[in-house]
Amino acid sequence: MFKLPVCPYCKTVYRYKDTVNAVRKKENECYHCHKKFKAKIFPYILIEAVVFIALSIGMNLLILSRMSSFNLLPLFASTIGFLLIIILLIPFFTCFKKSEEDEKTFQNKGNKRKK
Repeated sequence: MFKLPVCPYCKTVYRYKDTVNAVRKKENECYHCHKKFKAKIFPYILIEAVVFIALSIGMNLLILSRMSSFNLLPLFASTIGFLLIIILLIPFFTCFKKSEEDEKTFQNKGNKRKK
């Protein structure tokens, strides 16, 4: 499951940056076959976020227990580090689904050929 998404039509593998842009736009067009698709994030990202938030809280508590004086910089750095990990992993939890409009036109073309 830990891989970059592919076009649902032509199976072209998208690069990391292209996947990030596709998630932002929601409705996309494949640069290879020029068919439309939608980018969706798997719900598993929520499980990953919960795990990393729990790790961040644990790390912050560990830092607080080991520090002799109260300093927010290590806590801030730890929290930012875990948030960056979550953000960097989002494209690996993305999938591309066929667009509904494209599916309807594909089915209409198939019906016309049968007649």
